[in-house]
Amino acid sequence: MKRRYTILITMLLTSLTQAFGQSYWSYDDHGISLKMPEVSLVTVMPTNYTVNLSMGLPIAAGAKPGIDDDAMDDNTWLNYSCSVSQHGGNRKVYAQITSGVVPEGVELELQVKNLNKPGRGKWGRRYRSKTILTNQPQVVVYRIGGGCTRRGKSYGHQLIYRLKLKDIDDLAIKEPKTYLTITYTISD
Repeated sequence: MKRRYTILITMLLTSLTQAFGQSYWSYDDHGISLKMPEVSLVTVMPTNYTVNLSMGLPIAAGAKPGIDDDAMDDNTWLNYSCSVSQHGGNRKVYAQITSGVVPEGVELELQVKNLNKPGRGKWGRRYRSKTILTNQPQVVVYRIGGGCTRRGKSYGHQLIYRLKLKDIDDLAIKEPKTYLTITYTISD
């Protein structure tokens, strides 16, 4: 009898183990769709900041207008964020004057510094050390991959503007103040 109970209990435990064992190993799955859009954003920090440059006065009668501290501004920073597809190319940042005209005889120089503090991902590098801004778009940062510079002053690429005397013979100031709009664009 004892042997019968042992066999019966063994069969019962075996069938329970198989029943629970099958449900334990049973599974189901489903797909998940992930959408990662390509995005490129650019801004100049600090926001709502106006760069004010002025040509220095001549030091004496007959001398050229001078260059002083007011002819340079280094308080702005270029920040960007970018995501690219796996087979997509790198991005570039272009700068151009989109409103206003630089007076004859002077030029507006832009110097873009390499990153001061590292961002995240694959950030870009300055294209050249100095660029004379015109109404035509010019590359100022290139090789931007998926990454970001972080946001704010002291992050990203420092922008240094200089007002320079180009040719004293062509110097023709029509208005005491000239307003310009510089536009930065990020694209392929």
